[in-house]
Amino acid sequence: MIKEAQYPEDKELNLSEKTLLHLLNLHGFSKEPGLISLNIKDINLITYYSGSELGYYIVLVLSLLENAEDFEEKFEIIALNILKNLNKNKYNEMLSDLFKNLSFNHDTNKNN
Repeated sequence: MIKEAQYPEDKELNLSEKTLLHLLNLHGFSKEPGLISLNIKDINLITYYSGSELGYYIVLVLSLLENAEDFEEKFEIIALNILKNLNKNKYNEMLSDLFKNLSFNHDTNKNN
């Protein structure tokens, strides 16, 4: 798995090779596009797999206290938006706004 982009760029990600292989295996069973959440030990994340045709994994790392279900719907929309912009590399320019939108919507939903 090759990391092509990250937001925020300066954030240290400690995803072990074992965790990445676990994600590959979870998505590998279906080979179809879709979301999977993973919460084991000190890892809490959601990943969207583009399907075997494109072979991209988009990962959202959450804090241990966050509930993946709170992010799934919006994250899938964001992942699809990123995938639509792969050819133009526009997704790199969009990551900041997409992340802020996801964070803002989550904070708003907490208050409802």
